[in-house]
Amino acid sequence: MVNGLTKEYTGYLLVGNEHERIYDIIQNGLLRAKKYVWITSAKTLDFIVKNPNTKEATQITQRLYRMAKQGIQQRFILAPREQTKTYQNSKTVYQKLVGTENIQFKFCYDMHMKVIIVDGTWAYFGSANLTGAGMGSRTRKGRNNFEIGTITVDREAISVIEKLLWQIWSGDHCQGCYQKQKGYCKGLT
Repeated sequence: MVNGLTKEYTGYLLVGNEHERIYDIIQNGLLRAKKYVWITSAKTLDFIVKNPNTKEATQITQRLYRMAKQGIQQRFILAPREQTKTYQNSKTVYQKLVGTENIQFKFCYDMHMKVIIVDGTWAYFGSANLTGAGMGSRTRKGRNNFEIGTITVDREAISVIEKLLWQIWSGDHCQGCYQKQKGYCKGLT
């Protein structure tokens, strides 16, 4: 650790707006969870995920629901607008999954991180929100966002990120928060 602020890690870079990014992040990462998942995002929308073996196409919320029914714990830290906002008449992941056993949501006014951690052994972090355009689920050129991110299995680096997520989840960062002091956010408690 350098100056207590940075952490070297090994990982690989995802760049651009190609359709294959969804397999790197969703199929080869998120959907391989056995115990738990952390997901943070500023914006979420349902999107289609194709099973590469069966070609079955299902919405990501259906896959997350199935994982929850299998006992896989899921913790989401999202921006508060995800509770009520609809995007072009589309519901957010929260709106579709709220109340599902093994899925918990908390909201942070300043949440802008895009992180997925799977079982403490695999992580994605970068600029992509949990949306079709962000994850690259659209096959037509020009419809995906240009994103950049990294995937790592470096457990020490994942531990640093996961520790931060636990601190946010626990409300450790709420004290002294400008948004809470001004009444924009009630905090994570």
